[in-house]
Amino acid sequence: MVTLSEDEIALIRSLLTALRAIKIRDIDKALAILAKADRRRI
Repeated sequence: MVTLSEDEIALIRSLLTALRAIKIRDIDKALAILAKADRRRI
């Protein structure tokens, strides 16, 4: 078992909160934009 300091726990918690705040729709939009850009290069 790994023992974490309070600072490490706070960092992990903030990272998880930030990830949770990202909306699925935003990710889908970004993937669509990248796919369009990728098609143009071919």
